[in-house]
Amino acid sequence: MLGVSVNHFAISCWRAGASGFVDFPIFVERARAFVETGELYVDPERPEAYAPAAAVYKFPPLYAVLLVPLVRDGVDRGLLARHWALQIVLYLAAAVTAAAALGPLRDPRYAFGAAVLALNFEPFFETLWRLQLETPLLLLIVLAIVLAQRRHDLAAGAAIGIAASLKVYPAFLLAWFALRGRWRSLAAAAGAAVAALGLGLAVIGPDECRRYFTEILPALLAEPPILNSENLAPARYLLELGASPEWARGLARLLALTLVAVSVLLALRAERGAGKGARRSGVELTLFVALMLLAMPNAWVNYQLLLLPGMFVLLAAGLRDPQARLTAWGALGLAFALSLFYQPCAPVEFGWPCTNTPYMLGLLQLPRDLHDGGVALRGLATLLVWAALARETARRHSKAALKLGDASARESA
Repeated sequence: MLGVSVNHFAISCWRAGASGFVDFPIFVERARAFVETGELYVDPERPEAYAPAAAVYKFPPLYAVLLVPLVRDGVDRGLLARHWALQIVLYLAAAVTAAAALGPLRDPRYAFGAAVLALNFEPFFETLWRLQLETPLLLLIVLAIVLAQRRHDLAAGAAIGIAASLKVYPAFLLAWFALRGRWRSLAAAAGAAVAALGLGLAVIGPDECRRYFTEILPALLAEPPILNSENLAPARYLLELGASPEWARGLARLLALTLVAVSVLLALRAERGAGKGARRSGVELTLFVALMLLAMPNAWVNYQLLLLPGMFVLLAAGLRDPQARLTAWGALGLAFALSLFYQPCAPVEFGWPCTNTPYMLGLLQLPRDLHDGGVALRGLATLLVWAALARETARRHSKAALKLGDASARESA
């Protein structure tokens, strides 16, 4: 199985590069246009300009700050190839770091399972084909988890602040730091965001920065859910059931608020002792990562890359406690199986190379209807991971409370 996984990883990485990249060239061209014209963001007054899945640069200025030095002398295939290789390195670094921090890496069963998960995790190959930002976001979130576990609050908050300055939605994870009273982390996140804004003002200029924060960002925050096979958010499934965009958005918000309330309750119930709280922070933070994806009006297939740390938590939970094995591994197995259905770039009738039915585990092509049906169910994977992590959080709290009660009884005796 490990050999098949290594083969799958190598072939899938190669195919992502061989078929040509999709999103990253758009961002590079906008950065190049900025070098030539001083204009980074296209006209936000056009209704379709910043619609969901629109082919424009819609990120905060920090990402453009990083791209501008790379495109001053033009854009060539070498830039894309270097970025492709960098994403592979960043992903492997994130996967190894998360596996080591969230489970018993010295246990050969865990090491084997973590390797199989990471090497066959299709959301990474979807991200790699797009050369999207979820790969560096994964690494930053993993670093935040590790640093939070070790009570390095300033560095953990800074990692989230940088992630939110690349793409806004990781700022959602600051809710966990607020609930846990990690005020230094919140201050560090704010400081990192201010520093990123300073870089944007210096390189991109005040006019473009103002345009993003006063015109584009409000439009993005108010975006409606859309019916798209790449969208795995709950609202998309409500649209498929016939709900209007308004009803789908409202019902999805109600569901999100319910899940947020449950997650917050679990976080508040957890003990706040420094040592124990630090050990549990990895579980709670991965719970909030899954919650973040469920709360979005539109959550694209490659966003599920961020579920990988939570999957490591569930893998480790089943090894450490046989009582948790059925639910943790059951949810993990089904979520992982669903993630194997790679989202093609477009319906097969388009005739593009990337519309071909993907190879399951890099070995065989399933019937297209079966494959597309598996892709359509992938939104369930996020909900399964959240539910299993919520149960694991509650279970750990119950065990800690039971141990505390036993200790108190012994002292009374």
